[in-house]
Amino acid sequence: MNSQTNDVYIKKLTTQELGYRKGRLMTGGYFYISKSAVGSFFKELSKNILNDFLRLDFNDPLEPGNIIQATYVYHNDKYVKENGTRNEYRIYHNRDIAKHELHFQPFEIVVFIKENEDNYRIEHFNPRNSEYKILLEVIQKSKIRGNHALLSKKEYNQLLQLRLH
Repeated sequence: MNSQTNDVYIKKLTTQELGYRKGRLMTGGYFYISKSAVGSFFKELSKNILNDFLRLDFNDPLEPGNIIQATYVYHNDKYVKENGTRNEYRIYHNRDIAKHELHFQPFEIVVFIKENEDNYRIEHFNPRNSEYKILLEVIQKSKIRGNHALLSKKEYNQLLQLRLH
């Protein structure tokens, strides 16, 4: 692990986390969080408290100055229950984060930017955005399994400067 600050977390969305089953939207959505981002980007939650959680503050992308919240949960019954199997982190969608059921689409890319220890910004890209291809390449080159990447703000800003030239 390098000593750089990971203050940008990039992930490509999947049908599973967005609530699609057999090609149809069936359940509520969430962002699956790679364990590589836990501790290095998002706070680590307790293994001993069943489904430990935090409310995270986000700067509202549609209303600057407005703070919105979402629940960050550690599904950890593997460590708390005798026959538990779950060991994963999620941020659940709500109407503040996802304005409607189709707000986020499979294969879009979401970027979480840490503004400070307790506040984040979300940027959202689809294949029509010029940044999408750049971010997709970052994800593909990442050593993190499953369509995730971590960067410093400096690296992220340098990447996005490429789109302007």
